[in-house]
Amino acid sequence: MSNSHIPPELITNILSHLPVKSLARFLSVSRQWYDLISDSGFVKKHLNRSVETNRDRTIILLEHDGSHCGNGFSFNFDDDEDQFCNAVKMYPPLQHCDILDCCDGLVCLLKGREEVVIWNPLLRKYRKLPSEKPKGVTDFWFPQFAFCHDHQNDDYKVLRLLFHYNDLPIEIKVYSLKSQRWKKVEEQWPNKEICHWESVSLNGAVHWLVADYGVLDKESLLAFDLASEKFKLYTTPVSPDLNQETRLEVLGGHLCFLVNVFEEYNDVWFMKEYGVDSSWTRIYKIERDAVTWDFERFEYYKPLMFSKNGKKVLLEEHWNNNAILVDHVVEKIHSKNLIWYDIEKKQGKRVQNWSFPDAFRTATCIGSLLLLDGDNVIDPWQRNASQSEGLNLLLKAVDELENEMLEG
Repeated sequence: MSNSHIPPELITNILSHLPVKSLARFLSVSRQWYDLISDSGFVKKHLNRSVETNRDRTIILLEHDGSHCGNGFSFNFDDDEDQFCNAVKMYPPLQHCDILDCCDGLVCLLKGREEVVIWNPLLRKYRKLPSEKPKGVTDFWFPQFAFCHDHQNDDYKVLRLLFHYNDLPIEIKVYSLKSQRWKKVEEQWPNKEICHWESVSLNGAVHWLVADYGVLDKESLLAFDLASEKFKLYTTPVSPDLNQETRLEVLGGHLCFLVNVFEEYNDVWFMKEYGVDSSWTRIYKIERDAVTWDFERFEYYKPLMFSKNGKKVLLEEHWNNNAILVDHVVEKIHSKNLIWYDIEKKQGKRVQNWSFPDAFRTATCIGSLLLLDGDNVIDPWQRNASQSEGLNLLLKAVDELENEMLEG
């Protein structure tokens, strides 16, 4: 049926309301629809609508063996926070990797010290970054990566800090998904020591908890803006203490400061107005009796997202990796480590879903058409099937050649 009588702007508006999987199928409807759906303006319009409506809310679970991630699983959910559908098995583009960060439906994965991939799990597309080995140094180096959206230039970037064991200056490089190349940053790393290696990304900047060298009781928040390529320091709402552990996360579009007072409570603070030190506000506190804790293994509760009504927060229960590994064997964790915490009632409820792996790392996604031009993720069974098909064709050709020789 011809759609020539339908105004193009109406078609665009209708399609922008559809989920990613439907749009991926519609790419093959016609050349006109392919050009429309893959247009950068439509991709942006669709992403903005996904952000506004929380469409295609999906959690990616990568099975964790105590050191690296393996098999992948995904599940989506809508209004009923207490009922998650069964997790569906999926295959990430890298095996034995770890999750760096996620942004706008993209997940950044790292394998080893150099192999970095940006992955759209809902589209099953990915982009492998070119390897960027350090020049003129020995093997005594280690990198730290971060993934972030530079909203000023509308570009997705990977930041790499290169640390040397022989006290050489820290090298800073940035990979741009737009230009598809690495660039060295001239700005020097400030005279600060990173307190926790996990960084978080928000508002076009990467953030760490840092302190003066040898003075770990005076933490501050260090931000690196990917557009200006400049550093800036902010204060934290709580001073460090020997009986507590602090971390950074992102929740509901805000910087989130976590305080874990051992065997007592988890405290969570918001920077309500980004970049304003005085806007730090405590939003909830998880007391010891709100959720059953195993203090020998428990580390902290990582906030993933709010429920749609904003009254609950979904938490990932982080365990000490050393406690999970027993004699180099992964010890089973019988309780699943996702929790819905009711902020008003101050009570947590574990998510019971036996389709989840026993231990995992998470990434939260929304519907996104980013990386439509990326490489396809091929499932292992498809790869094996293709190899078997190729072998069968080769054997058939050998048989035909033998018959020709016998006949001749």
